[in-house]
Amino acid sequence: MIDPITAFTAASAAFRGVQTLVNHGRDIEEVFGQLAKWAGHVSDVQEWMGQTSKPSIFKKLTFQDDTKAALEAVMYRNKIAAMEKEIREMFQWYGPPGAYEEFIKERRRIKAHREKTIYEQQRRRRAFVHNSILISLIVLISITIVSLIGLAMS
Repeated sequence: MIDPITAFTAASAAFRGVQTLVNHGRDIEEVFGQLAKWAGHVSDVQEWMGQTSKPSIFKKLTFQDDTKAALEAVMYRNKIAAMEKEIREMFQWYGPPGAYEEFIKERRRIKAHREKTIYEQQRRRRAFVHNSILISLIVLISITIVSLIGLAMS
């Protein structure tokens, strides 16, 4: 599972890197490289916010965990929106014409790539574990039934 605190911390660090590059008048390619890192980390946080998790059957359910997760999601969403607004303003003030639109296209490409590869792999792994447990239980129950039938016939 994606650790949202680590992903958000990395996104914040990448954002500060973008600010530093822009403030020092660096080349747009350097800024885009840093923005790509930022967008990847923001994508991780957004994926975490979109995930629904099923609690373990052995874990005590508490609403405190739900409240904490909701507050974190709102906090991350608001901070990311503020970062996006500042990035848009940086492009408008310092970037060449069309650079912000190019950034948005690149961000969408990265997000699509991540969704297709990384997150889908995580979903497949969870499904594999779930299906393996289910098949094991079916095999175990089948063996038990066959054994009981064998004992009843002898």
